[in-house]
Amino acid sequence: MAERKNENQQRINTSLIGQNERIYPVLRHAGLVQKERERWVYQPHTADTVMLYALDQGDGYSLIEQRMLQEAGWSEEELHRLAMDNLQQLPFTVKTQEVGGNRIHFISPADGYAASRILLEPLLRDFDRQKTGDTLGVAIPHQDVLIVADLVGDTGAHLLARLTYDFASKGQVPISVLPFFWEDRELTPFLVVSHGNETHIKRSPENEKR
Repeated sequence: MAERKNENQQRINTSLIGQNERIYPVLRHAGLVQKERERWVYQPHTADTVMLYALDQGDGYSLIEQRMLQEAGWSEEELHRLAMDNLQQLPFTVKTQEVGGNRIHFISPADGYAASRILLEPLLRDFDRQKTGDTLGVAIPHQDVLIVADLVGDTGAHLLARLTYDFASKGQVPISVLPFFWEDRELTPFLVVSHGNETHIKRSPENEKR
C-alpha cells in the first residue's frame, strides 16, 4: 500500500469474505452519511465527523456498505474490531516542527489511513503526557494526514486552526476544517472567532462524541 488511496467508485471485488486483514476504519465529514444513513456502516465520531470502514484494494478502497456486511454475515462489532486491530498494526513515523514554541507533529504515512490514527487513543495519550505546552490540539484536515500539536496559549490554537484550513483546502479527500482540543480523553472542536481587531477561541458546545 505505497500510494495515496482514493475511494473506488466501481463495485468490484467488494465481498468481505476472506478479507479480514484488508479492513480499516476511515474518517469522513458527517455530511457524507446524512442522505443515505441506511446505506453505510458507520459510527459517530465527533459533531463534525463520522467513522466508516474501508475494504482496501491496494491502490484504492471501497467504503463498506450494510449490504456487504450482511452478505458476509458479520456484526458491526466484529467489523469494528477487525478494522481497529488492522489499523494498530500499520507502521508510521512522526515528523515534528517547532513554530513559536508550539511543537507540531505530522503523521502522514502513504497508506491512505493517516487520519484514522486519531482513533488510536493510546497514541493521543502518549502525546498528551509528553506535552510541555498548555493544551494538546489535534486535526484531521484530510485523509492523508493527522496533525497533533503541543499548543501554547491562544496563539498556538490560532496556528493549528490556520494549518487545518490550509491542509483541508489541499487534500484530495477533505475531512474537517475544524481542529480539536484533546481534553479529558474527548475531542472538542474549536473555532477562532474574530470581532473587529480581536480574536478569541470558541469551543463547540457539541464537544462530545455523539
